[in-house]
Amino acid sequence: MKNYDMREALYALPDGIVRPCRKPVTIPVLVTVAGVVMLLLNSMLPAEAEYANLKSAIILFGAVFVVVGLIVSIVRFSGGSTNPWHVIDGCFLKREELKFVKERSSEVKNLVRKGDFTTLRSLPEDGVSAVTVVIYSSPRSKFCAAQVFEYIDLELQPVDDLKIVM
Repeated sequence: MKNYDMREALYALPDGIVRPCRKPVTIPVLVTVAGVVMLLLNSMLPAEAEYANLKSAIILFGAVFVVVGLIVSIVRFSGGSTNPWHVIDGCFLKREELKFVKERSSEVKNLVRKGDFTTLRSLPEDGVSAVTVVIYSSPRSKFCAAQVFEYIDLELQPVDDLKIVM
């Protein structure tokens, strides 16, 4: 089972508390518009030697803004990726991954079962991800969903049920 399945479990919660939603395209469109405005501003500056460096910088930044804005807009329009949206709070859930060594497995499982995520976040993390806790939390409320995964047979597999705290 991969992290994708954890999101599917979130989407299956009763009353549709969490649903899949695409990220908005407003920011990439605004970046594209800002790039176009910079390019138009460049055409309004006089073509004199004292403005050469300013014109070059405006063209460079304007072109970069247009290209990046268009690419991100196209990816968001055509991509099939969705992120968990908390309907009640009206915001995307923030994803965290906490990684621990295998020896802390039982301690981490107990903290997740209790729903004590503040203590879990205060534990020192290790570079080795033998035990991984994936947490989706709302920045506006106390909604939090977590699941413990371990590397078994060279892939992440859940070792405990999904814990949801509201």
